[in-house]
Amino acid sequence: MKNLTASPDFVIRSPQTAEEIEHYFRLNAETFRPDEDTVLVASRRRRFIENDPDFQMIQLRSAFYGKVYVGSYRIQERLLCVESSRLRVGCIGGVVTDQDYRHKGIATALMQDAFAYAQNRQYSFLLLHGIPDYYQQHGFIDVIEDMPQHAVGWSLIPDRPPEKSVVRVAELSDADILLALYAEHYGTSMCTFAPTRTVARQVHYLKNWFEDHIPLVAFNQEGKSEGYVLLSTSRGQYNAYEVAANTWPAIQALLHYQNTLLAGKRGSQAEIYWPLPLTDATYYLLADHLPMRSELDTYPDGGWMARMVSFSTLVQSLLPLWQDRWQKQHIEWTGVLALVVDEERCTLEFSPSCVRLLDHFSDEEQEMRFSQQIFTQLVFGFRPVTWAAIQAGQHLPYELVPILDVLFPNKQSWIAGSDYF
Repeated sequence: MKNLTASPDFVIRSPQTAEEIEHYFRLNAETFRPDEDTVLVASRRRRFIENDPDFQMIQLRSAFYGKVYVGSYRIQERLLCVESSRLRVGCIGGVVTDQDYRHKGIATALMQDAFAYAQNRQYSFLLLHGIPDYYQQHGFIDVIEDMPQHAVGWSLIPDRPPEKSVVRVAELSDADILLALYAEHYGTSMCTFAPTRTVARQVHYLKNWFEDHIPLVAFNQEGKSEGYVLLSTSRGQYNAYEVAANTWPAIQALLHYQNTLLAGKRGSQAEIYWPLPLTDATYYLLADHLPMRSELDTYPDGGWMARMVSFSTLVQSLLPLWQDRWQKQHIEWTGVLALVVDEERCTLEFSPSCVRLLDHFSDEEQEMRFSQQIFTQLVFGFRPVTWAAIQAGQHLPYELVPILDVLFPNKQSWIAGSDYF
C-alpha cells in the first residue's frame, strides 16, 4: 500500500481557509461522535476550541495530500503541576485520519509533527489520552490511571432533597465558586492542572459548555457553596464527569437532582456513576453513608500516556522540587549521581541539606541508566523506583534505591474530567 507521507505532495500545517477549518472540525465530529448530529457537534466543538483563552490557530494541525485534507490533530500548551513544579507540556487531542486514507502512515506523520512542534517549544512532555496498542510505538507510556467510577443505586437516593442544601444550575457568576472547589479537590494529587487554572478558563468552560453540559452547584442554607457536579448530556444521558463536595447534605442534594433529571431516561440503568479520586473527601463522605460499588478500569497502552520531549528542560523544572523533597527527608547522605536517560545525562550532587545540578562530570559519580519511558513513569509517580530498577535495560544499583525514592515518590495522580482535551 502506498505511503502518502513519502510524497512531496504531503504536508502538515495549520488550516488556512474557512473550508479547511470546517473540514478539521467536521472530521473530528464524524470520527468521535458518529451517532449524533455531526454538524451540531462540529459547531459546538469549534466554538469551544476557538474561544479558549489561550487558543492559537497554529495549535490546529492538518495533513494534506495535495489539496485533499486527510487527517489532523490538536496540540495545546498547558502547565502540568507536579507538586510545586510547573512543567510545560503539549496536550494532544483529536487525532484523526480520513477513513479513505487510513493505514498509509498519516497518523505516524502527525505524531512526528507533534514531537517536532514540542521540541521547538522545549516542552517537558507530550501528554494524551490514547487508544490501545498504538501510541507506545511513538515512545508514549502509561502515566496516569483513569478516574475510578463509583456506582450508587438510584433506589438508595432519597425521594426528597435535604432541607440543608439547595442545588441549581451554575451561572457565569459562579465561576469563582466552581474554581475554588475544583482547586480544593483536584489540586493536591501528584500531577494535576488544577493550581494553574485561571478564572478566565473557568468562565470559558461555563460559557461554552451550556448546550450539551449541565453544571450543578450546591449551597447550604446560608448560601455557602458546598459542592458541584458536571453533567454531560451527550446521547440523551446525564452522566457525571466531575464531582466535588464538602458535606453530606450537598452530596445528597446533588444525587437527588441528577436522579430527578434521569427520571424516565434510565432504561436498564439502575445506578448513578460518579467519578472520584480514591483519596478525595467526597469519596470518603459517599463511602461512609451509602453502599456503593467502585470500579477502576485500566487500559494498558491506551489511557493517559506521556512521552518525554526535552530532558534538559525537564531537569531544570524538577530541580526545585527535588531540592524540596530532599530537604524535607533530612537524609544524611553525600554523593554524586549521574542520571542517564537514553543518551542524555545530568549530574546531581547531594549533601544532607541540598541537591545541586553540576555542569561537569565528576570522578566520584555513580551512574544510573533509564529509558525515557521508565523515567517518565518515575516523574509521574506512576510506578515505584523498586519496580523501575528491575525492568529490562535499566541500571540502578540497589544501594541507591532509597535516594531515588525521595526524588520520585510513588503517588497516584488523577486528571479531572473538565481537564480532558
